[in-house]
Amino acid sequence: MSALSRFARLVPYARRLRGLYALGAVLVVSAVVLRLLLPTLLGDAIDTLRARLEGGDPGAAQHLVVVAVAMVAAAAVGAVVRTGSRLCILGNSRKVVHDLRTDLFDHLLRLSPSFYVRHRTGHVMSRCVNDVQNVQGLTGPVFLYLVETGVLYAVGLTFMLATDPWLTLLGVAPFPFFLWFARRIAARIQVLSRTSQEQLGEVSAKLDESLSGQRVVRGLALEERDRAAFEAEAQRYRGTMLELAAARSWLQPTMLFLAALSTLVALAFGGPRVVAGELTVGELVSFVFYLGIVAGPTGTLGFVMSSLQRGAAALDRLVELLDMPVTIRDAEQVRSGALRDGRIEVRDLTIEFPDLREQPHLSGSLPEEIGEGAGGARRVLDHVSFEVAPGKTLGVVGPTGSGKTTLLRALTRMVEVPRDTVFLDGVDVNDLPLRELRRAVGVVPQESFLFSRSLEENIAFGRPGSSRDAVKSALATARLERDMAQLPDGLATMVGERGVQLSGGQRQRTALARVVLLEPTLLLLDDTLSAVDTHTAAEILGAIEPLMRGRTTVIVAHRVATVSRADQILVLDEGRVVERGNHAALLAREGLYASLWQKQQS
Repeated sequence: MSALSRFARLVPYARRLRGLYALGAVLVVSAVVLRLLLPTLLGDAIDTLRARLEGGDPGAAQHLVVVAVAMVAAAAVGAVVRTGSRLCILGNSRKVVHDLRTDLFDHLLRLSPSFYVRHRTGHVMSRCVNDVQNVQGLTGPVFLYLVETGVLYAVGLTFMLATDPWLTLLGVAPFPFFLWFARRIAARIQVLSRTSQEQLGEVSAKLDESLSGQRVVRGLALEERDRAAFEAEAQRYRGTMLELAAARSWLQPTMLFLAALSTLVALAFGGPRVVAGELTVGELVSFVFYLGIVAGPTGTLGFVMSSLQRGAAALDRLVELLDMPVTIRDAEQVRSGALRDGRIEVRDLTIEFPDLREQPHLSGSLPEEIGEGAGGARRVLDHVSFEVAPGKTLGVVGPTGSGKTTLLRALTRMVEVPRDTVFLDGVDVNDLPLRELRRAVGVVPQESFLFSRSLEENIAFGRPGSSRDAVKSALATARLERDMAQLPDGLATMVGERGVQLSGGQRQRTALARVVLLEPTLLLLDDTLSAVDTHTAAEILGAIEPLMRGRTTVIVAHRVATVSRADQILVLDEGRVVERGNHAALLAREGLYASLWQKQQS
């Protein structure tokens, strides 16, 4: 990506605040002009004082007072204007980053679930936090200092040329060499910045993995090995950051040396011109001050170049994330209000998961073992067809990896679904608005995710503001009320991150209660009762019968007894429907279903 197209991605965010940016630029120019007036006034004061001492000028004292008042006024007004310029520009940078962060989060919400299969959470979090912070520098300090430096050069050189063109040429002669050197350092900083940001993503991903799996790590006594793996990632990050710090450390001393060298040149060549009467003492003092003011921004320019390269590397990574395609989105022509009865029709549905190496992924985020070992496309569902009448219950069973969960995801478009294969109430699922579809479908996944909030908030998550009685009713339907005595604060109990304070069965029943409260048109249970015992599972199924009555329900289960009362049962094997019928008919066929039943009963 070219530098121009890279920074063009920030233009829409800055355009909304162009008025404040313009005001900030005007204030920067004003502050620079007021700042550059001070050396002129100082030189005038020195020459006036010298004239007074040498010739006894009677009006010199009054003139010195006027100059002193003018210097104080210029300094005071300059301070106010300078503060205003920073409030405008730096304040804008926070607004730009707020909008960018919001758009980034909205984009992440629209990405398909497969994106989160291919990319580690730590890498995504690193971009959303650290990279966004680095981009803020582009829209704030970098913009501010670039404008300020440009104006200082333009105005400062104008004053210097007006004082002595030949001395100006000698004074700024070292600048191009130092800028060339600074650019070389900045290029190195950009490379190291991107590497460090990617390695920070690795550290974040490892930390997230270790904290999430700490029970497994402790249970297998692998603390030392896990610590060594984390330390290896941290050491790589540390090494890169030390290289980056070393590269940055060259900038400030280099620019300070430039200021000292330029001052030395000015004094060495300017002193004889004063002696020769070609310059006054005041003019030389003003010139040295001008040169210092111009050399100062050159030092700042080193910081700006470093920040610019660091921000550019961060912006590249954010653009890479923002450009990840949203594969599952609303069609151009959608059919709103079409979901009423919950009729399901699947026609010759085939779903393949492509090779992960061929999919768009964030640089450095595809695990090495997946990137090198993935094979070709894998067919998960193979020409699946069935119908479910409104209000009926469909059971889906089969061995592990037979495609049961993928079938449920197809019904809610959590995976890409070919057109003319899945219909809800006679409408192609691709033509239904995603928000409307997912509000009408209640899904209870096998791996229940709970938020680090209270039990009541987790149950009412899909319907905030639900009454306490409604929450308790959903709680009772999910057979969770008898566990309340184990919870110290009842419904107000904080369940911890991902529900760590609850057992696996309690988490599943909490997720079930959350969906019960929604009263969806279509109910999908993805092996929801796998973490509870057979007796409790039977109780829960009996309790949710009123919810299922008159509501189309699809139950995926590993335990055959869970679907034995379904109106129709599909048996999947390697993505194909190998048997279908009700419980009695499938037992009589003595096929895969009967075999699963007998093994589980025994």
